[in-house]
Amino acid sequence: MKKITMPLTNSPLVHCITNTVTVETMANALLYVGAKPIMTEDVRSFDDLAKQTNSLLLNLGSLSVEREESLFAAAKLAYDNKQPFVLDVVGVASASTAMTTARHIMDYEPTIVRGNISEMRAIAGLETNGRGVDGNPLDQTDVALEELTGALKKMPVTSAYVATGAKDIIVAQNNVWILENGVPELDCFTGSGDILGALLAALLGEKHSVENAAVHAISYLNIASEKAKKIVPTKGIADFRHYFLNELSLLGVEDADWINQIKGNVNGEGIEFSNGTLR
Repeated sequence: MKKITMPLTNSPLVHCITNTVTVETMANALLYVGAKPIMTEDVRSFDDLAKQTNSLLLNLGSLSVEREESLFAAAKLAYDNKQPFVLDVVGVASASTAMTTARHIMDYEPTIVRGNISEMRAIAGLETNGRGVDGNPLDQTDVALEELTGALKKMPVTSAYVATGAKDIIVAQNNVWILENGVPELDCFTGSGDILGALLAALLGEKHSVENAAVHAISYLNIASEKAKKIVPTKGIADFRHYFLNELSLLGVEDADWINQIKGNVNGEGIEFSNGTLR
């Protein structure tokens, strides 16, 4: 795999159509890792933006009729221009409107489809215990994860699939990655999943391969969370969130060895490293 340096060296410009709850956090997270965000739903600007942007993030949170129109227009433009884009399927486990919107956008062959494990079970046509926009531990047993992995393998190969939880799953091409970094506190404040969607889009905009982008985006976020927890082991969630966001800007600068801290396996075999690069 090609080595990834944080902050990103080419400052990819990422167009984000996302929810109103975490839009500012996502924009800053992109800046922290060396990317550039532009957050607009105005379809009148899309043609101009497509000539400048390097990737696209579509997040289904805070869905409305107006935002749906913007999501469809941006997805079609990305498909026509062969621009990489990430679809974050927020809410599909609990709202049929979100599922219908996700299915429509998936016709435009997103580069990566991302959601929590409960949301990705819904996308794969499996029963889910998800509630609202949260994943459910009942969907994260070893048996449930194996079932989900098998179902995602049968999904259209035009997209890669990322399902996040206590363990994170990537199904891309002929490979299945199970990643095991991270801390439970990431589930205790809003926006950690949205930030991951933004990081995925940023690495795609940097022209990394799909698997390279997925493995490194997930791992960078999770290792940053581990660093933050070491700093504030007895503090509250607000303190943890602050230090976690701080670590997004610091990890790649202060710890050149972060890639060697990735835990997990690919196709059941241990992950191997060579000179700070995944093999």
